[in-house]
Amino acid sequence: MDKETKKGVVIILLILAVALTLWGLDIWRRHSNPFVYEKHLDDVVITVDDRQVSLRELGYYVYHVESQIDKQARVYNPEDPLDYWNTYFNSGVEGGYISEMARDTVLETCVCDLIYEQMARQQGYELTADEEKEATEQAEIVYAKLSQKQRDKTGLTPELITDVLQRKALVVKFATEYFETVDFTGYSGYREELVSYAGDYYQKEILPQHKVEYHENLVKELSIGRVTTDYIPKY
Repeated sequence: MDKETKKGVVIILLILAVALTLWGLDIWRRHSNPFVYEKHLDDVVITVDDRQVSLRELGYYVYHVESQIDKQARVYNPEDPLDYWNTYFNSGVEGGYISEMARDTVLETCVCDLIYEQMARQQGYELTADEEKEATEQAEIVYAKLSQKQRDKTGLTPELITDVLQRKALVVKFATEYFETVDFTGYSGYREELVSYAGDYYQKEILPQHKVEYHENLVKELSIGRVTTDYIPKY
C-alpha cells in the first residue's frame, strides 16, 4: 500500500470515527434528556410566511394522521402496533420509515391548509354562519372522542379543533371554485391530486410562492406514532 493510499484510508477512518462519535453523543443525549412532547406545546414548529404555528396548534393534524395510520398498525401487528410505525416503506423514488413519512404528512398538510386559507381570504372567501356552525359541531364531536391523556398530551381544546376544521372547510370551498379556473396543461393526473400537499401543481406552482420554515430543532424530535396512541411498546 503506497503512502497516498494509506493517507486516504486514514482520512476515511477518521471521518467514520467522528461520525460514530456524533451518533453516540446523539443517542446519549436522547436517553439522558428525553424529549417531553407536552412541555413544548407552545414552541413554534412551523412558520408559513408571517404565520407561526405552535406544536399545540399542530395537535389536530398529529391526532388525525395517527388515528388513520393506527388502524393499519393494529392490523399489521395487533400485539405490538409500534412495529408498523418502525417499518421501512419503499415507494419507488422515495421511501422512509412510516413514522417519518407520517411526520412529513402532518407538517406538509398543515402548511398546505394555511397557504390555501391565505389565498382564500385574499380573494374574499368566507364561511357562512351555517358552515361555521357545522365545523364547530364536528369539532365538539372530535374533542369528545379524545381521552384525557390525549387532551393533555396535545393541548387540544374545542376552540383549536374548531379553528382547524373551519380552515379546512374554507379551503374546500375555495378550492372547489378556484381550481375550476386553473389551466392544468402540462400536468397529468386528477385535479384533486395535483393540488394536494404532495401534488405536482401545488409543489411547483403554489408552494414556491410562499416562505415556509420548519424549525428543525423541534421537528426532529417529533415521533409520530407515539403522541396520541395508547399502546405500549415491547422494547
